Amino acid sequence: MILIKADTIAEAWLKGCKHILGTPEWIDTTMILHIDKPSLVRHQDKHVAGKLDTFLAAHEQYSNHTVAETIFPGYEFVRRGVEGVYKTYPNETYPTIAKLPEVKKWGTYAHRILRRTDSAGKTYNPLAKCIEKMQDKSRKKAAYELGFGFGFDLATYDDDEDRAERMGLPCLSHLSFKLIREQVHLTAMYRSHYYIHRAYGNLLGLARLQAFVASQVPKAQPGWLVCHSTMGRLEYGFKGFPWSKADIRELIATCDYLMVTEETKAAT
Repeated sequence: MILIKADTIAEAWLKGCKHILGTPEWIDTTMILHIDKPSLVRHQDKHVAGKLDTFLAAHEQYSNHTVAETIFPGYEFVRRGVEGVYKTYPNETYPTIAKLPEVKKWGTYAHRILRRTDSAGKTYNPLAKCIEKMQDKSRKKAAYELGFGFGFDLATYDDDEDRAERMGLPCLSHLSFKLIREQVHLTAMYRSHYYIHRAYGNLLGLARLQAFVASQVPKAQPGWLVCHSTMGRLEYGFKGFPWSKADIRELIATCDYLMVTEETKAAT
């Protein structure tokens, strides 16, 4: 088990990679990233994110932004505001995405937290209901959890749809929001995490979701972001991961160098 504290997404991701790099078989269990300022993007963070995106593009993988969009439809929010998130994405954008052959379980997170059918067959928006609870000022303090099938808890695993599958299940399992002293904190639970081609984009999407929720609650601001992965690994050498151990070592070493040198440049 490892607890990694960091100020930003890039710093947390890089520290996580460096930790896994020192473990047997490049895999560890119970990895917890605690990010104090998930919305903050520093000069050095941009360079680290850019290097990772370049690496992913060179290996024909999805960018960090594309992965982030599977958790929160930031593009629709920027273009159309709340209506873009609540209506355009689930009603128009997602049906198109769902037709892609590679989209079965992965890539469905945003839709899962925006559309759900209850036992009576009625469709509702779990995220909107979660935010409505936060907007209720009659409550002094409370927990707001996004799950499926359990009231308004928001967990992305759906037993009705997912119980028969052995592979390709949602890695993001649960989202828990806390509204404390006008700060929206978010804890996300992952059953597993691939640090090279998913983790950074996942963290970016979670931060965008968190910022959106905070923007819908009067006077609220994003607080800390915690990502709890029951398994984290540096993946390589098999289907979907067309890079070698040497490639990973070079990537992490370069990102580590950029984090230090660009911080120094920004400070001078």
